[in-house]
Amino acid sequence: MSGIIETSLLAKQVYNVIRGKIIGGKYSPGEKLDIHKLADEFGVSRSPVKDAINQLVHEGLIEIIPRKGTYVTQLNFTDFIELHDARLMIEMWAAQRVIKTISDDQIHQWGQLVQEMNSLLEINPFPFEIYNNLDMKFHRTLVQWTGNKKVQDIYFALNTHVALSRVVYSTSFESTLRRHKDHQDLYEAMRERDLATFLGILQLHIDSVKQESESWWNDLQKSD
Repeated sequence: MSGIIETSLLAKQVYNVIRGKIIGGKYSPGEKLDIHKLADEFGVSRSPVKDAINQLVHEGLIEIIPRKGTYVTQLNFTDFIELHDARLMIEMWAAQRVIKTISDDQIHQWGQLVQEMNSLLEINPFPFEIYNNLDMKFHRTLVQWTGNKKVQDIYFALNTHVALSRVVYSTSFESTLRRHKDHQDLYEAMRERDLATFLGILQLHIDSVKQESESWWNDLQKSD
């Protein structure tokens, strides 16, 4: 029994490391992953690595192509747009559910995340990965406030891919800066319990991501 528990713990640790490297861009979309090499790198047997890979396949971050190998998932541009449409739908629903009932204390804590993000803008070089994690936490907290576990699971899966897509489509400081103020505005609208303003800012926030990425994608296609 202890062997099963130990393997399970190792698999969770390996999963966390691999997932972190994918989200952080250390493993690039389309990159081939070798289970034997990963096992050697982590100093474990192949079994926990396989278990971790299977979990990441389930989440859609890794794909196994028969007779070819194991690869970090590549998101195409259509996937990217659809992910953000789904994300917007869930976040709008969440805001409507909680804006009149969420406590002032919880809103204040939400604002603290914005302050942490503010402080990162002063750092050179800009710590994109840390900012990205806080950004995702900010939006994830809104959904968690609803207390709906099923929706949270769906959103978590979406957000994992959103994080991966950010690595591919939008990682510059200028890109981040353009949308940073939206977080402060969302916090203030939530504090004022102003649903119409909140939804309007959120719509513009997500649309901005999509439009900028579309421009990036079009430029890339022209250069090809």
